[in-house]
Amino acid sequence: MTSVLVRPHLAEILDRTHHVVVTFSVLGNLLPEPAAVARQVGEMLQETGHQMSILEGTSDNPFDMLAEAYGVSEEVGRRAEQLIHDAEVDAADSAPVTAGAAELFEACRATGRLVAVYASHSESAVGRYLHRLGLRSLVGPTLGRGFAMRNPAVRALAPVFEALRVPARETAVVCATFSAMSATQRAGAHAIGVERIREPRKMLHGGEGRNAVVRSLTALAEAVRECCGPPPEA
Repeated sequence: MTSVLVRPHLAEILDRTHHVVVTFSVLGNLLPEPAAVARQVGEMLQETGHQMSILEGTSDNPFDMLAEAYGVSEEVGRRAEQLIHDAEVDAADSAPVTAGAAELFEACRATGRLVAVYASHSESAVGRYLHRLGLRSLVGPTLGRGFAMRNPAVRALAPVFEALRVPARETAVVCATFSAMSATQRAGAHAIGVERIREPRKMLHGGEGRNAVVRSLTALAEAVRECCGPPPEA
């Protein structure tokens, strides 16, 4: 078998980490038409008599609208949550997955790495998606929007590591955006960006140095197999 050339930054991260968190944006998209869902929530809010600002009323981000709904009341928030959840569940039945996802999960399992998924989507929709694709058995914990809403500081990712009971310094987070990589680094973990899923390579680089960028999930899976044997006993 031909040896895979692994860049030093990536090899160092893989050597130091025993756990992997995959952000869902790396895998797929359960809101392919976010603006349409945001409009649904906005229309529901208007029906309640809630007055939104021009900025809020024209937002195409369903999650911003969800936060607005919970600001009105718990009941209105739950109604907005149901609208978004229904759209995500519908998408879960047909949304494609990024090539190489199964290979990455299998490589992590073969080398003794715990794999978790963190998503801004509902946990049930993410579970349905992973199950449909035959990936659920390859993944450990899945943290979704319910977890995020209980932990307002989750954008810094520290609550994710606390919930998984894994040290940030021993965790690699696979990201599709610079913002996710920055949040990972602020939390003291190691960021691995995958180019051209959401953003190009040049946008993913930067931050505090605990990062690497790969060309695909397949390439990352190959690097995991090349660099990582089973992790040492704790």
